[in-house]
Amino acid sequence: MERALPTAVERLRTERLSRRLSQADLAARIGTTQSAVARLESGDADPRLSTLERYANAVGAAMVVESAHGPSLDATATAVRLALSGGDPNDALRHVIQFLDDVRGADAAAVRRSMRVEPDTTGDRRWDALLAGVAEYASRRARTPVPGWATAPGRFLKRFWFVIEDLLGRPAPGLAALAFADAPPELANRGVFLDRSSLESV
Repeated sequence: MERALPTAVERLRTERLSRRLSQADLAARIGTTQSAVARLESGDADPRLSTLERYANAVGAAMVVESAHGPSLDATATAVRLALSGGDPNDALRHVIQFLDDVRGADAAAVRRSMRVEPDTTGDRRWDALLAGVAEYASRRARTPVPGWATAPGRFLKRFWFVIEDLLGRPAPGLAALAFADAPPELANRGVFLDRSSLESV
């Protein structure tokens, strides 16, 4: 995704110019400053996908970020948010497992690219913490640095969360104990307990 973002920004800038909109006009439409738009267009900013989508909407353009550059944790967060809004935490977890499958065996540069953009919130702090743990888990597995956004205070829970109980929709003390004993430290340190085997596809 590292190469896709500049391409998307260049296309959006061209679209803005074709509509005779100044940076200040665009800033007013999306609720930011002209200098923020200038940083975005210069490539000095590291925009979230949602920022690019707001820019695209403001200039009346379709926003398409090519998926040819591999998996993206930001796209995974979007899929998780949609699954949760539909009341399906099992589907949300399937998207997380698919991301881990997609980056397994990838080279370090591809793993870094997949997590370079901070994911938007899923709408549930627990799942946001889980995704940060997944970012650290995948980074350590690939022997690559953990992205800075994954260590932000908002990515850690104040209370333990046993994911299996959400998936089952009921308390499950035995399975919770298994998750407590077998959760990867990258998740457990954030208060997220999910046994290691649940992160693998079958």
